Amino acid sequence: MPNFRSEETKFFYDYWCTLRDGRMPGYRDWDPIGVAKQMPWATTIERGGSSGFRFRFAGTAVCAYFNEEITGQEVGSWMDADAKEFYFVKIEEMLLRPCGMLFTSHSRSETGRDCLFETISLPLSDSEGVGARLMLHQIVIEGATYGDASPKFSVPETWEWLELGAGVPAIGMQHSAQSS
Repeated sequence: MPNFRSEETKFFYDYWCTLRDGRMPGYRDWDPIGVAKQMPWATTIERGGSSGFRFRFAGTAVCAYFNEEITGQEVGSWMDADAKEFYFVKIEEMLLRPCGMLFTSHSRSETGRDCLFETISLPLSDSEGVGARLMLHQIVIEGATYGDASPKFSVPETWEWLELGAGVPAIGMQHSAQSS
């Protein structure tokens, strides 16, 4: 069992597990009502756009945090080159293997609100059983500070792969900023 810092994250993970039935859940199996309290802080990522990935869905709290509607936007618009490289490689791995990821990262809104988030990313399959979308839930685990008024999404401070039945990458099993 992953070491969750938030009960909200654990609830989201537990719901995903109820859909498994020995396989990766299909995106059509996902019912937002099952995690209604968590959906404002949820996003769904799918393939598309010039960056290769876009937000299919962004909850109301996520959009309020960034002060804009991000549903339909390309993933990576708030990331520097290092963060894009990190996340895009991990997104591919989670969709192709499939596996999940649990991480903590700082994110700053365009109003300068900077928070530490715990995020879980879990794959959902298409009708062929192939990873098609990632369902993410993030939650603020350390309060806001205020700084530069420019949006930013950083490389995680800590992260770990989640074994979901298909193994995890051998390289980079987990990372902590303190161990770098």
